[in-house]
Amino acid sequence: MQQKHQRFPLGAHLIVKHFGYSHHGIYAGRGRVIHYSGFAHIFKKHPIEMTSIQHFARGKTIHTRDYQSPRYKAKAVVRRMRSRMHENHYHLIINNCEHLCTWAITGIESSTQVERMQRRLATIGYVSSIMSYMNSIMLTVATACFAIVLYIKIMLRRQAKKSTPAYLLLKEKQTKK
Repeated sequence: MQQKHQRFPLGAHLIVKHFGYSHHGIYAGRGRVIHYSGFAHIFKKHPIEMTSIQHFARGKTIHTRDYQSPRYKAKAVVRRMRSRMHENHYHLIINNCEHLCTWAITGIESSTQVERMQRRLATIGYVSSIMSYMNSIMLTVATACFAIVLYIKIMLRRQAKKSTPAYLLLKEKQTKK
């Protein structure tokens, strides 16, 4: 698939798969993508930005996510993304690039990557705890996995209980400092 000749509909949820994770953005038209660059700049947090589609893809294939019944239409999705431009409240578990895109389209922040990671860590924890009888190192791994899963669950539950989206809460927290 040649990236130069690809055309995406306005407001399309774009995904670029990397080793171990995927990066998400919304097509804003004219060859531009709005996305949460997060830690894409070598461990330095960067805000939501608009970049060229080539910069967003970084030479990789771009996939799209389709929604059965999106809450917002194309122009509204782009408008919602633009409303958060320059926001710098990236959080890997509760406010990442996938959360941003699903929020713009559905009104609900969600990340299948976070959910998948949580399930995998729980599985590793269960298997490690069973094997811990054989090896004490496995107990350490099991404990660490369970702790991470518990942390993720707590963060997601807290976020779900709040009516205010994560990006607004992170914004409030930063302005209080």
